[in-house]
Amino acid sequence: MTVSSVKPVDARRVVVITGASSGIGRSAAIEWGKRGARVVLSARNEAELANVAAEVRRAGGEALVEPGDVTDETHRKAIVARAEREYGGLDVLVNNAGRGYYAPARSIDAAELEALFALNVIAPLRLAQLALPALERSKGTIVMLSSIAGVLVAPRMGAYAASKFALEAIAMALRAELASEGVRVVVVRSGLVDTPFRANVVMRDAPAGVRPKAAAVQTPDDVARQIVRAVEKGHDVVETTMFVRGASMIARVLPPVFRRMTARMAAREDES
Repeated sequence: MTVSSVKPVDARRVVVITGASSGIGRSAAIEWGKRGARVVLSARNEAELANVAAEVRRAGGEALVEPGDVTDETHRKAIVARAEREYGGLDVLVNNAGRGYYAPARSIDAAELEALFALNVIAPLRLAQLALPALERSKGTIVMLSSIAGVLVAPRMGAYAASKFALEAIAMALRAELASEGVRVVVVRSGLVDTPFRANVVMRDAPAGVRPKAAAVQTPDDVARQIVRAVEKGHDVVETTMFVRGASMIARVLPPVFRRMTARMAAREDES
């Protein structure tokens, strides 16, 4: 085989992406497509998935569409089985599907909280469990799409942050437990991203999240590039902006300062 005929390392990668019909999931699929990857796309909107699959192919990759709801165990099994059956394995699992929920703690509906955890926590955990045999064979990577809300809590974001805190805990445990198997776990913490995410949030007596003046809105393409780069370089955590890194540090290193800040934020929202 001549040097010119050797494919790039990523050309043989098989990547499963949930929530792939729009936003970060769509951009990640196309970014991997540019590297010649073979991508299995999951989301509920089959027509939009077909559009993303076409974009992946135009970018230079291969793509399969597996429409469904990741809170359904049958669909979760189908995603992993499709990757193994048609592409021969699995190298990267991107747990991107999720939903926001904004409400004062006193207004959180228990049934809605259960549904939120089913999507934001249980689905990523189950997919990781189902994918582990294939990922152990490939020495692959699990990507967990967390949030700045995975390390700090703003007013009205208790339910959403609770789901992301739980996801972070699962990711930390998986990282430690799978290290000896050669499987990596990447946690991605983003801030504000220009996606349909906010159009799909559940709101109860609360605005659609906090928009700090210092927080720049990122494009999904920018976040996707950081995700792919983190997988390629073997990073454990990606905090996608300076604002996210700074807020995360303040919350963990100077908790009294952060508590005062969030109390003032809550008071201002109560007055508005």
